Amino acid sequence: MAILTEPNQASKGKREDLADLISLVDAKATPVLTMAKKGKELGNSLFRWQADAYAAVEAATAGTVDGSDEGASDYEDPAAARAEISTYGKLFRRSTRVSTLAQQLSNIAGVKSELARGLSKKMIELKRDMETSICAIQDGQVDAGSSTPYLMKGLGTWIDTTGGSVPAIPAAFRTPTGNIEVTATTANITEATIQNVLKSIFDQSGDIKTFDMPLGSTLKRGITGLTDSILDSTVGVTSAPSIRTFNQDIANKKFTSRIDVFEGDFGTIRLHPSSFMPALFDGYVLPMDKLEIRYGVLPYVKVLPDNGGGPARMVEAFAGLVVHNPLVFGKFDLGS
Repeated sequence: MAILTEPNQASKGKREDLADLISLVDAKATPVLTMAKKGKELGNSLFRWQADAYAAVEAATAGTVDGSDEGASDYEDPAAARAEISTYGKLFRRSTRVSTLAQQLSNIAGVKSELARGLSKKMIELKRDMETSICAIQDGQVDAGSSTPYLMKGLGTWIDTTGGSVPAIPAAFRTPTGNIEVTATTANITEATIQNVLKSIFDQSGDIKTFDMPLGSTLKRGITGLTDSILDSTVGVTSAPSIRTFNQDIANKKFTSRIDVFEGDFGTIRLHPSSFMPALFDGYVLPMDKLEIRYGVLPYVKVLPDNGGGPARMVEAFAGLVVHNPLVFGKFDLGS
């Protein structure tokens, strides 16, 4: 007697149980692009702005004699410290295409329209491309045709003692050495390490303010690790167990161990873990009021010709990064 079993049904018209669900696990936030203000529309691929500085304060031992007149040597040029800063934008582009049958005939689980879903993905991918370029250690580049496009100067180059060379940042406005921490590691970063960066920024601006810091996951763990142990080196102990103290309701079943905000003597830093930093142990100290994204072309969708192969779409944007004055930015470039 023949019997039809469930395994044998696979070749006899058994339908697949395919849920109407497609899961994307690579959902990364873009903190800098999201937080930065949008500047005015660009009118050129090379765009400029000016930075200025106050003259040095008068020495306490100097003064003005009552009744004295101003001489030719007393006049000061009000634009003596003014300098032009410039940079290039970058053209960002993504495209997608599906065949006629893939769009019109196929019934795909979780997808009402392959073209619409592909376009939605490309818009997000364009945003991620922009965040990567903003956070990169990349100098600017001039479009020379062929395979040499415009490139955006990334934050890793803006916040640097040299500032890159295309275009060059005026020497007087390059980020000072004290604003950039390179000697510590994520394993031995201390409160003083962070405080010293904030102090150096304060010495430039004289302003205690709130900063935002996109940072890699390893650096984030290193900063949270500041709470792991505090050992007074003056006691002469060469090794000691880590001691952690918690003030928490014993009935509370939630355990919290993280640092999201660092408040120091010379400012506050809000931490934003990012997957788009050049390295997992990098972080940028950003005064967001001194940073903006300027667009020559806002992100838009363009319909490309369909010559029979199927519908195609392109998403495109042209944008540049404006760092008003690199003197008041900071960086953690820990190397490990």
